[in-house]
Amino acid sequence: MSEKPEISHEAFRPVPWQGWVLARRLSQIFFFLLFLVLFLKTVYVGEDILRWPVDLFFRFDPLILAGHLLSTYTLVPRLLLGLVLVALTFVLGRFFCGWICPMGTTLDGCRRVFFRPRPDRGYALRLRRVKYYLLFFLLALALLSVNLVGLFDPIALLYRTLGIVIYPGLSYGLEETFTKAYEVGPPLTYVSEPVYGYLKDTILPFRRPVFLLTFFTLACFAVIIALERVDRRFWCRALCPLGALYGLAARYSWLRRRPFKLCRDCGDCQVVCKMGSIDAEAVPNHQMAECQVCMSCQEACQKDRVSFKFGSKVARPDLDLGRRQVVAAVAAGVVTAPFIRLGSLAHRPDEYLIRPPGVMSEAEFLSSCIRCGQCFKVCPTGGLQPVWWEAGLDGLYTSKLVPRLGYCEYNCTLCSQVCSTGAIPALPVDLKQASRMGTAFINHARCIPFVEGRNCLVCEEHCPTAPKAITFYDGEVWNRRGEKVLVKLPVIVPDQCIGCGICENKCPVGGESAIRVKRSLRVEI
Repeated sequence: MSEKPEISHEAFRPVPWQGWVLARRLSQIFFFLLFLVLFLKTVYVGEDILRWPVDLFFRFDPLILAGHLLSTYTLVPRLLLGLVLVALTFVLGRFFCGWICPMGTTLDGCRRVFFRPRPDRGYALRLRRVKYYLLFFLLALALLSVNLVGLFDPIALLYRTLGIVIYPGLSYGLEETFTKAYEVGPPLTYVSEPVYGYLKDTILPFRRPVFLLTFFTLACFAVIIALERVDRRFWCRALCPLGALYGLAARYSWLRRRPFKLCRDCGDCQVVCKMGSIDAEAVPNHQMAECQVCMSCQEACQKDRVSFKFGSKVARPDLDLGRRQVVAAVAAGVVTAPFIRLGSLAHRPDEYLIRPPGVMSEAEFLSSCIRCGQCFKVCPTGGLQPVWWEAGLDGLYTSKLVPRLGYCEYNCTLCSQVCSTGAIPALPVDLKQASRMGTAFINHARCIPFVEGRNCLVCEEHCPTAPKAITFYDGEVWNRRGEKVLVKLPVIVPDQCIGCGICENKCPVGGESAIRVKRSLRVEI
Protein backbone atom coordinates (compact mmCIF):
# COMPACT_ATOMS: atom_id res chain seq x y z
CA MET A 1 0.00 0.00 0.00
CA SER A 2 1.18 3.47 -0.83
CA GLU A 3 1.83 5.82 2.05
CA LYS A 4 -0.46 8.80 2.54
CA PRO A 5 1.17 12.09 1.64
CA GLU A 6 2.20 14.21 4.58
CA ILE A 7 -0.08 17.22 4.98
CA SER A 8 1.45 20.47 6.21
CA HIS A 9 -0.14 22.18 9.18
CA GLU A 10 0.00 25.43 7.18
CA ALA A 11 -2.69 24.00 4.92
CA PHE A 12 -5.17 24.29 7.78
CA ARG A 13 -4.06 27.75 8.80
CA PRO A 14 -6.92 30.26 8.41
CA VAL A 15 -6.35 32.65 5.54
CA PRO A 16 -6.32 36.30 6.70
CA TRP A 17 -9.10 38.45 5.37
CA GLN A 18 -7.88 40.22 2.24
CA GLY A 19 -10.23 43.20 2.44
CA TRP A 20 -8.20 45.26 4.89
CA VAL A 21 -6.39 47.30 2.23
CA LEU A 22 -9.70 48.26 0.62
CA ALA A 23 -11.12 49.17 4.04
CA ARG A 24 -8.06 51.28 4.79
CA ARG A 25 -8.32 53.14 1.48
CA LEU A 26 -12.02 53.81 2.04
CA SER A 27 -11.19 55.08 5.53
CA GLN A 28 -8.54 57.41 4.09
CA ILE A 29 -10.98 58.76 1.51
CA PHE A 30 -13.72 59.24 4.12
CA PHE A 31 -11.56 61.18 6.57
CA PHE A 32 -9.96 63.23 3.80
CA LEU A 33 -13.40 64.22 2.51
CA LEU A 34 -14.48 65.00 6.08
CA PHE A 35 -11.43 67.23 6.43
CA LEU A 36 -12.38 69.06 3.21
CA VAL A 37 -16.02 69.42 4.28
CA LEU A 38 -15.01 70.94 7.63
CA PHE A 39 -12.57 73.18 5.76
CA LEU A 40 -15.35 74.44 3.47
CA LYS A 41 -17.70 74.89 6.43
CA THR A 42 -15.19 77.25 8.06
CA VAL A 43 -16.87 80.21 6.46
CA TYR A 44 -19.27 83.04 7.22
CA VAL A 45 -22.78 82.19 5.96
CA GLY A 46 -24.74 85.22 7.13
CA GLU A 47 -24.86 84.50 10.85
CA ASP A 48 -22.40 84.83 13.70
CA ILE A 49 -22.32 81.14 14.58
CA LEU A 50 -20.75 78.03 13.11
CA ARG A 51 -23.03 75.02 13.02
CA TRP A 52 -20.23 72.52 12.35
CA PRO A 53 -17.32 71.47 14.62
CA VAL A 54 -14.91 72.82 12.04
CA ASP A 55 -11.84 72.40 14.27
CA LEU A 56 -12.55 68.71 14.92
CA PHE A 57 -9.21 67.44 13.58
CA PHE A 58 -7.32 69.88 15.79
CA ARG A 59 -9.28 68.80 18.87
CA PHE A 60 -8.10 65.22 18.30
CA ASP A 61 -4.47 66.25 17.74
CA PRO A 62 -2.32 65.18 20.73
CA LEU A 63 0.67 67.20 19.47
CA ILE A 64 -1.39 70.39 19.71
CA LEU A 65 -2.47 69.33 23.20
CA ALA A 66 1.10 68.67 24.32
CA GLY A 67 2.47 71.92 22.88
CA HIS A 68 -0.28 74.07 24.38
CA LEU A 69 -0.14 72.38 27.78
CA LEU A 70 3.63 72.77 28.06
CA SER A 71 3.75 76.36 26.79
CA THR A 72 0.82 77.84 28.72
CA TYR A 73 0.43 75.41 31.66
CA THR A 74 -3.32 75.54 31.05
CA LEU A 75 -5.63 72.77 29.94
CA VAL A 76 -8.25 73.37 27.24
CA PRO A 77 -10.94 70.69 27.78
CA ARG A 78 -11.79 70.22 24.10
CA LEU A 79 -8.16 69.34 23.34
CA LEU A 80 -8.38 66.33 25.67
CA LEU A 81 -9.93 64.44 22.77
CA GLY A 82 -6.36 64.00 21.54
CA LEU A 83 -5.84 61.51 24.38
CA VAL A 84 -8.47 59.28 22.78
CA LEU A 85 -6.27 58.70 19.73
CA VAL A 86 -3.22 58.17 21.93
CA ALA A 87 -5.11 55.51 23.92
CA LEU A 88 -6.22 53.81 20.69
CA THR A 89 -2.61 53.86 19.49
CA PHE A 90 -1.61 51.73 22.47
CA VAL A 91 -4.19 49.21 21.24
CA LEU A 92 -4.11 49.46 17.44
CA GLY A 93 -0.69 50.88 16.76
CA ARG A 94 0.05 53.91 14.61
CA PHE A 95 -3.25 53.54 12.75
CA PHE A 96 -3.95 57.29 12.59
CA CYS A 97 -1.13 57.84 10.10
CA GLY A 98 -2.31 55.09 7.77
CA TRP A 99 -6.10 55.25 8.13
CA ILE A 100 -7.05 58.82 9.07
CA CYS A 101 -4.36 61.48 8.57
CA PRO A 102 -5.36 63.79 5.68
CA MET A 103 -1.73 64.75 5.12
CA GLY A 104 -0.79 61.11 4.56
CA THR A 105 -3.68 60.69 2.13
CA THR A 106 -2.57 63.83 0.30
CA LEU A 107 0.96 62.48 -0.03
CA ASP A 108 -0.30 59.13 -1.34
CA GLY A 109 -2.51 60.89 -3.88
CA CYS A 110 0.19 63.31 -5.04
CA ARG A 111 2.66 60.47 -5.48
CA ARG A 112 0.21 58.62 -7.72
CA VAL A 113 -0.53 61.75 -9.76
CA PHE A 114 2.88 63.40 -10.10
CA PHE A 115 5.44 60.59 -9.90
CA ARG A 116 6.01 57.26 -11.56
CA PRO A 117 6.36 54.19 -9.33
CA ARG A 118 9.98 53.62 -8.43
CA PRO A 119 11.94 51.88 -5.68
CA ASP A 120 12.75 53.87 -2.56
CA ARG A 121 16.25 55.26 -2.33
CA GLY A 122 16.53 54.63 1.39
CA TYR A 123 17.16 58.19 2.55
CA ALA A 124 13.98 58.36 4.65
CA LEU A 125 14.88 55.07 6.32
CA ARG A 126 18.23 56.46 7.42
CA LEU A 127 16.68 59.71 8.60
CA ARG A 128 13.65 58.33 10.44
CA ARG A 129 15.11 59.25 13.84
CA VAL A 130 14.98 62.93 12.86
CA LYS A 131 11.24 63.15 13.50
CA TYR A 132 11.77 62.04 17.11
CA TYR A 133 14.53 64.58 17.63
CA LEU A 134 12.30 67.27 16.10
CA LEU A 135 9.50 66.25 18.47
CA PHE A 136 11.76 66.52 21.54
CA PHE A 137 13.13 69.83 20.26
CA LEU A 138 9.64 71.31 19.80
CA LEU A 139 8.41 70.10 23.19
CA ALA A 140 11.49 71.57 24.87
CA LEU A 141 10.74 74.89 23.16
CA ALA A 142 7.14 74.69 24.33
CA LEU A 143 8.26 74.06 27.89
CA LEU A 144 9.89 77.49 27.74
CA SER A 145 6.73 79.10 26.31
CA VAL A 146 7.89 79.09 22.67
CA ASN A 147 5.12 77.11 21.01
CA LEU A 148 6.11 76.30 17.43
CA VAL A 149 4.50 72.84 17.15
CA GLY A 150 1.88 74.25 14.78
CA LEU A 151 4.53 75.06 12.19
CA PHE A 152 5.32 71.33 11.83
CA ASP A 153 2.04 69.69 12.80
CA PRO A 154 0.76 67.94 9.63
CA ILE A 155 -2.88 68.90 10.19
CA ALA A 156 -2.03 72.59 10.66
CA LEU A 157 0.44 72.50 7.78
CA LEU A 158 -2.09 71.02 5.36
CA TYR A 159 -4.83 73.39 6.53
CA ARG A 160 -2.59 76.44 6.04
CA THR A 161 -1.67 75.31 2.55
CA LEU A 162 -5.29 74.74 1.58
CA GLY A 163 -6.42 78.03 3.11
CA ILE A 164 -3.63 80.31 1.90
CA VAL A 165 -2.72 78.75 -1.46
CA ILE A 166 -4.98 76.02 -2.88
CA TYR A 167 -8.43 77.39 -2.04
CA PRO A 168 -7.75 80.99 -3.13
CA GLY A 169 -6.10 79.74 -6.32
CA LEU A 170 -9.01 77.43 -7.08
CA SER A 171 -11.53 80.19 -6.35
CA TYR A 172 -9.71 82.64 -8.59
CA GLY A 173 -9.44 80.15 -11.44
CA LEU A 174 -13.10 79.16 -11.31
CA GLU A 175 -14.31 82.75 -10.97
CA GLU A 176 -12.29 83.87 -13.98
CA THR A 177 -13.41 80.88 -16.04
CA PHE A 178 -17.11 81.49 -15.44
CA THR A 179 -16.66 85.23 -15.94
CA LYS A 180 -15.21 84.57 -19.40
CA ALA A 181 -18.05 82.17 -20.12
CA TYR A 182 -20.57 84.83 -19.12
CA GLU A 183 -18.93 87.32 -21.47
CA VAL A 184 -19.26 84.84 -24.34
CA GLY A 185 -23.00 84.60 -23.71
CA PRO A 186 -25.54 82.04 -24.96
CA PRO A 187 -25.57 79.17 -25.56
CA LEU A 188 -22.53 78.67 -23.29
CA THR A 189 -24.22 80.45 -20.40
CA TYR A 190 -27.11 77.98 -20.48
CA VAL A 191 -24.69 75.47 -18.98
CA SER A 192 -22.11 77.67 -17.21
CA GLU A 193 -24.53 79.77 -15.15
CA PRO A 194 -26.34 76.84 -13.43
CA VAL A 195 -22.97 75.22 -12.73
CA TYR A 196 -21.58 78.48 -11.37
CA GLY A 197 -24.64 78.95 -9.18
CA TYR A 198 -24.22 75.47 -7.73
CA LEU A 199 -20.51 76.00 -7.06
CA LYS A 200 -21.24 79.37 -5.46
CA ASP A 201 -23.69 77.69 -3.09
CA THR A 202 -21.38 74.81 -2.17
CA ILE A 203 -17.68 75.48 -2.74
CA LEU A 204 -16.90 79.02 -3.84
CA PRO A 205 -16.74 81.77 -1.19
CA PHE A 206 -18.92 84.87 -1.43
CA ARG A 207 -15.71 86.93 -1.30
CA ARG A 208 -12.61 86.02 -3.28
CA PRO A 209 -9.92 85.22 -0.66
CA VAL A 210 -6.49 86.85 -0.90
CA PHE A 211 -3.72 86.11 1.59
CA LEU A 212 -0.15 87.08 2.29
CA LEU A 213 2.73 84.53 2.33
CA THR A 214 1.25 82.65 -0.63
CA PHE A 215 4.53 81.80 -2.33
CA PHE A 216 6.36 80.91 0.88
CA THR A 217 3.54 78.58 1.93
CA LEU A 218 3.43 76.99 -1.51
CA ALA A 219 7.20 76.51 -1.54
CA CYS A 220 7.17 74.71 1.84
CA PHE A 221 4.42 72.35 0.74
CA ALA A 222 6.03 71.78 -2.66
CA VAL A 223 9.22 70.59 -0.92
CA ILE A 224 7.21 68.04 1.08
CA ILE A 225 5.54 66.78 -2.10
CA ALA A 226 8.87 66.71 -3.98
CA LEU A 227 10.36 64.46 -1.28
CA GLU A 228 7.85 61.79 -2.35
CA ARG A 229 10.00 61.35 -5.44
CA VAL A 230 12.88 60.32 -3.20
CA ASP A 231 11.03 57.90 -0.90
CA ARG A 232 7.40 57.03 -0.23
CA ARG A 233 5.94 58.92 2.71
CA PHE A 234 9.25 60.73 3.24
CA TRP A 235 7.54 63.32 5.45
CA CYS A 236 5.86 60.65 7.57
CA ARG A 237 8.98 58.51 7.90
CA ALA A 238 11.58 61.17 8.59
CA LEU A 239 10.08 64.51 9.57
CA CYS A 240 6.55 64.36 11.03
CA PRO A 241 6.59 65.14 14.79
CA LEU A 242 2.98 63.96 15.19
CA GLY A 243 3.98 60.63 13.66
CA ALA A 244 6.86 60.47 16.12
CA LEU A 245 4.47 61.02 19.02
CA TYR A 246 2.25 58.21 17.80
CA GLY A 247 5.33 56.06 17.18
CA LEU A 248 6.36 56.31 20.83
CA ALA A 249 2.97 54.95 21.85
CA ALA A 250 2.72 52.40 19.01
CA ARG A 251 5.83 50.62 20.25
CA TYR A 252 3.67 49.24 23.07
CA SER A 253 0.73 48.44 20.82
CA TRP A 254 -1.41 45.43 21.70
CA LEU A 255 -1.93 44.71 18.00
CA ARG A 256 1.13 43.01 16.60
CA ARG A 257 2.19 41.71 13.22
CA ARG A 258 2.98 38.03 12.69
CA PRO A 259 5.49 36.88 11.71
CA PHE A 260 7.71 39.45 13.33
CA LYS A 261 10.70 38.20 11.31
CA LEU A 262 11.37 38.25 7.60
CA CYS A 263 10.75 34.95 5.89
CA ARG A 264 13.97 33.45 4.52
CA ASP A 265 12.39 32.56 1.19
CA CYS A 266 10.53 35.84 0.60
CA GLY A 267 10.91 39.59 1.02
CA ASP A 268 7.75 40.93 -0.60
CA CYS A 269 6.49 42.63 2.55
CA GLN A 270 9.72 44.60 2.86
CA VAL A 271 9.28 45.86 -0.69
CA VAL A 272 5.63 46.93 -0.41
CA CYS A 273 5.96 48.62 3.00
CA LYS A 274 5.84 52.34 2.27
CA MET A 275 6.98 53.17 5.80
CA GLY A 276 10.06 50.94 5.79
CA SER A 277 8.86 49.39 9.05
CA ILE A 278 10.36 46.00 8.19
CA ASP A 279 14.08 46.26 8.84
CA ALA A 280 16.24 43.22 8.22
CA GLU A 281 18.87 44.51 10.64
CA ALA A 282 16.50 45.15 13.57
CA VAL A 283 15.45 42.62 16.21
CA PRO A 284 12.65 41.84 15.70
CA ASN A 285 12.53 42.81 12.03
CA HIS A 286 9.09 44.42 12.21
CA GLN A 287 9.22 47.89 13.82
CA MET A 288 5.76 48.57 15.25
CA ALA A 289 6.73 52.19 16.03
CA GLU A 290 7.08 52.82 12.29
CA CYS A 291 4.20 50.63 11.06
CA GLN A 292 1.02 52.44 9.95
CA VAL A 293 -1.03 49.22 9.96
CA CYS A 294 -1.80 49.75 6.28
CA MET A 295 -2.12 45.95 5.77
CA SER A 296 -0.29 46.08 2.43
CA CYS A 297 2.15 43.41 3.58
CA GLN A 298 -0.71 41.07 4.42
CA GLU A 299 -2.29 41.57 1.01
CA ALA A 300 1.04 41.16 -0.80
CA CYS A 301 1.97 37.93 0.97
CA GLN A 302 1.55 35.14 -1.60
CA LYS A 303 1.69 32.41 1.05
CA ASP A 304 -0.81 33.94 3.49
CA ARG A 305 1.72 34.03 6.30
CA VAL A 306 1.24 37.62 7.40
CA SER A 307 -1.48 38.58 9.86
CA PHE A 308 -2.12 41.09 12.63
CA LYS A 309 -3.23 39.76 16.00
CA PHE A 310 -3.99 41.16 19.43
CA GLY A 311 -1.90 40.15 22.38
CA SER A 312 0.89 38.52 20.42
CA LYS A 313 3.78 37.81 22.73
CA VAL A 314 6.47 39.33 20.61
CA ALA A 315 9.61 41.01 21.89
CA ARG A 316 9.18 44.75 21.46
CA PRO A 317 12.18 46.27 19.72
CA ASP A 318 14.12 48.97 21.46
CA LEU A 319 13.53 52.40 19.99
CA ASP A 320 17.21 53.11 19.58
CA LEU A 321 17.28 56.88 19.31
CA GLY A 322 20.59 57.31 21.02
CA ARG A 323 20.65 58.75 24.53
CA ARG A 324 23.11 61.48 23.60
CA GLN A 325 21.08 62.51 20.54
CA VAL A 326 17.88 62.76 22.57
CA VAL A 327 19.60 64.84 25.24
CA ALA A 328 21.09 67.01 22.50
CA ALA A 329 17.66 67.58 20.91
CA VAL A 330 16.13 68.61 24.25
CA ALA A 331 19.14 70.78 25.08
CA ALA A 332 18.94 72.44 21.68
CA GLY A 333 15.31 73.36 22.38
CA VAL A 334 16.14 74.71 25.82
CA VAL A 335 19.05 76.78 24.48
CA THR A 336 17.21 78.00 21.38
CA ALA A 337 14.01 79.10 23.13
CA PRO A 338 15.45 82.21 24.83
CA PHE A 339 17.04 83.39 21.60
CA ILE A 340 13.78 82.99 19.68
CA ARG A 341 11.78 84.81 22.34
CA LEU A 342 14.42 87.51 22.82
CA GLY A 343 14.55 87.96 19.07
CA SER A 344 10.80 88.48 19.06
CA LEU A 345 11.02 90.98 21.90
CA ALA A 346 13.85 92.79 20.13
CA HIS A 347 11.51 93.44 17.22
CA ARG A 348 9.19 95.36 19.57
CA PRO A 349 6.17 94.31 17.51
CA ASP A 350 5.50 96.64 14.62
CA GLU A 351 3.16 99.52 15.40
CA TYR A 352 0.81 98.30 12.68
CA LEU A 353 0.77 94.68 13.94
CA ILE A 354 -2.87 94.54 15.03
CA ARG A 355 -3.86 91.32 16.77
CA PRO A 356 -7.36 89.76 16.63
CA PRO A 357 -10.07 91.04 19.00
CA GLY A 358 -9.71 90.07 22.64
CA VAL A 359 -5.95 89.45 22.52
CA MET A 360 -4.47 91.40 25.41
CA SER A 361 -0.99 89.92 25.88
CA GLU A 362 1.40 89.42 22.98
CA ALA A 363 3.42 86.81 24.90
CA GLU A 364 0.33 84.75 25.79
CA PHE A 365 -0.94 84.93 22.23
CA LEU A 366 2.35 83.67 20.80
CA SER A 367 2.37 80.80 23.30
CA SER A 368 -1.21 79.76 22.52
CA CYS A 369 -1.52 80.24 18.76
CA ILE A 370 -0.98 77.01 16.78
CA ARG A 371 -0.64 78.78 13.40
CA CYS A 372 -3.40 76.64 11.88
CA GLY A 373 -4.89 79.38 9.71
CA GLN A 374 -8.54 78.75 10.59
CA CYS A 375 -9.05 82.37 11.63
CA PHE A 376 -7.75 83.56 8.24
CA LYS A 377 -10.19 81.27 6.48
CA VAL A 378 -13.28 82.20 8.49
CA CYS A 379 -12.78 85.99 8.55
CA PRO A 380 -15.71 87.36 6.48
CA THR A 381 -13.81 90.43 5.27
CA GLY A 382 -10.39 88.84 4.71
CA GLY A 383 -8.81 91.22 7.20
CA LEU A 384 -7.00 88.54 9.24
CA GLN A 385 -3.72 87.68 7.53
CA PRO A 386 -0.64 85.57 8.37
CA VAL A 387 2.35 87.32 9.94
CA TRP A 388 5.75 87.06 8.27
CA TRP A 389 8.59 88.58 10.31
CA GLU A 390 6.90 91.51 12.06
CA ALA A 391 7.04 89.68 15.40
CA GLY A 392 10.18 87.63 14.81
CA LEU A 393 10.37 83.87 14.24
CA ASP A 394 8.12 83.35 17.23
CA GLY A 395 5.30 85.13 15.39
CA LEU A 396 5.52 83.35 12.03
CA TYR A 397 2.02 82.46 10.70
CA THR A 398 0.24 84.00 13.66
CA SER A 399 -2.67 86.25 12.72
CA LYS A 400 -2.86 89.99 12.33
CA LEU A 401 -5.46 92.45 11.08
CA VAL A 402 -4.59 94.21 7.82
CA PRO A 403 -7.34 96.83 7.54
CA ARG A 404 -6.53 97.77 3.96
CA LEU A 405 -7.44 94.19 2.97
CA GLY A 406 -10.38 93.82 5.33
CA TYR A 407 -11.71 95.21 8.59
CA CYS A 408 -12.88 93.53 11.78
CA GLU A 409 -16.65 93.14 11.40
CA TYR A 410 -18.31 94.81 14.40
CA ASN A 411 -20.83 92.00 15.07
CA CYS A 412 -18.56 89.04 14.22
CA THR A 413 -16.91 86.60 16.65
CA LEU A 414 -16.16 83.77 14.21
CA CYS A 415 -12.38 83.86 14.64
CA SER A 416 -12.71 83.05 18.34
CA GLN A 417 -15.14 80.21 17.57
CA VAL A 418 -12.63 78.37 15.36
CA CYS A 419 -9.64 78.91 17.65
CA SER A 420 -9.03 75.49 19.23
CA THR A 421 -6.64 76.68 21.94
CA GLY A 422 -8.37 79.93 22.93
CA ALA A 423 -5.50 82.10 21.67
CA ILE A 424 -8.30 84.34 20.37
CA PRO A 425 -10.57 84.57 23.43
CA ALA A 426 -14.21 83.56 23.03
CA LEU A 427 -16.06 86.77 23.90
CA PRO A 428 -19.76 87.61 23.75
CA VAL A 429 -20.57 90.11 21.01
CA ASP A 430 -21.00 93.02 23.42
CA LEU A 431 -17.61 92.42 25.05
CA LYS A 432 -15.96 91.89 21.69
CA GLN A 433 -17.35 95.23 20.51
CA ALA A 434 -15.73 96.89 23.49
CA SER A 435 -12.41 95.09 22.99
CA ARG A 436 -9.74 97.48 21.75
CA MET A 437 -7.31 96.17 19.12
CA GLY A 438 -5.68 99.53 18.48
CA THR A 439 -6.38 103.19 17.81
CA ALA A 440 -6.86 105.05 14.53
CA PHE A 441 -4.66 108.02 13.61
CA ILE A 442 -5.20 110.57 10.84
CA ASN A 443 -2.37 111.52 8.50
CA HIS A 444 -3.13 115.17 7.73
CA ALA A 445 -0.70 115.09 4.81
CA ARG A 446 -2.98 112.58 3.00
CA CYS A 447 -6.46 113.32 4.33
CA ILE A 448 -8.72 114.85 1.64
CA PRO A 449 -10.23 117.69 3.76
CA PHE A 450 -6.79 118.80 4.93
CA VAL A 451 -5.05 118.43 1.56
CA GLU A 452 -7.75 119.37 -0.97
CA GLY A 453 -9.96 121.59 1.09
CA ARG A 454 -13.19 119.67 0.42
CA ASN A 455 -15.43 117.58 2.62
CA CYS A 456 -15.04 113.81 2.91
CA LEU A 457 -17.27 112.02 5.41
CA VAL A 458 -16.43 108.39 4.57
CA CYS A 459 -14.55 107.45 7.73
CA GLU A 460 -17.18 108.90 10.05
CA GLU A 461 -20.06 107.32 8.13
CA HIS A 462 -18.61 103.82 8.44
CA CYS A 463 -17.47 104.06 12.08
CA PRO A 464 -19.59 101.43 13.92
CA THR A 465 -19.15 102.56 17.53
CA ALA A 466 -21.78 104.47 19.47
CA PRO A 467 -21.02 107.24 20.09
CA LYS A 468 -18.83 107.64 17.01
CA ALA A 469 -15.06 107.41 17.42
CA ILE A 470 -14.66 109.88 14.52
CA THR A 471 -16.21 113.33 14.68
CA PHE A 472 -15.77 116.62 12.80
CA TYR A 473 -15.07 120.22 13.59
CA ASP A 474 -15.33 123.17 11.27
CA GLY A 475 -11.96 124.54 10.26
CA GLU A 476 -10.39 126.71 7.57
CA VAL A 477 -7.87 125.21 5.15
CA TRP A 478 -6.37 126.14 1.81
CA ASN A 479 -7.78 124.39 -1.22
CA ARG A 480 -5.88 123.64 -4.42
CA ARG A 481 -6.85 126.98 -5.97
CA GLY A 482 -5.17 128.79 -3.13
CA GLU A 483 -8.46 129.83 -1.52
CA LYS A 484 -9.19 129.59 2.16
CA VAL A 485 -12.35 127.51 2.65
CA LEU A 486 -14.36 126.24 5.60
CA VAL A 487 -14.64 122.43 5.68
CA LYS A 488 -15.41 119.63 8.13
CA LEU A 489 -12.14 118.27 9.49
CA PRO A 490 -12.11 114.76 11.02
CA VAL A 491 -10.78 114.07 14.47
CA ILE A 492 -10.36 110.79 16.40
CA VAL A 493 -11.88 110.28 19.85
CA PRO A 494 -9.35 107.78 21.29
CA ASP A 495 -11.58 106.60 24.14
CA GLN A 496 -14.24 105.50 21.65
CA CYS A 497 -11.98 103.90 19.01
CA ILE A 498 -11.62 100.10 19.14
CA GLY A 499 -9.25 99.79 16.17
CA CYS A 500 -11.60 97.72 13.99
CA GLY A 501 -10.01 99.25 10.86
CA ILE A 502 -13.17 99.89 8.85
CA CYS A 503 -12.22 103.56 8.49
CA GLU A 504 -8.82 102.58 7.05
CA ASN A 505 -10.45 100.01 4.77
CA LYS A 506 -13.04 102.43 3.36
CA CYS A 507 -10.77 105.47 3.06
CA PRO A 508 -10.98 106.61 -0.61
CA VAL A 509 -7.37 107.83 -0.71
CA GLY A 510 -5.33 105.67 -3.07
CA GLY A 511 -2.35 103.69 -1.81
CA GLU A 512 -1.68 104.17 1.87
CA SER A 513 -4.83 105.20 3.70
CA ALA A 514 -5.11 108.66 5.21
CA ILE A 515 -6.31 107.05 8.44
CA ARG A 516 -4.49 104.07 9.90
CA VAL A 517 -4.87 101.85 12.94
CA LYS A 518 -1.90 101.40 15.24
CA ARG A 519 -1.22 99.21 18.26
CA SER A 520 -1.71 100.45 21.77
CA LEU A 521 0.52 103.35 22.77
CA ARG A 522 1.69 101.36 25.79
CA VAL A 523 5.00 99.54 25.51
CA GLU A 524 4.33 95.84 26.08
CA ILE A 525 6.65 94.10 28.50
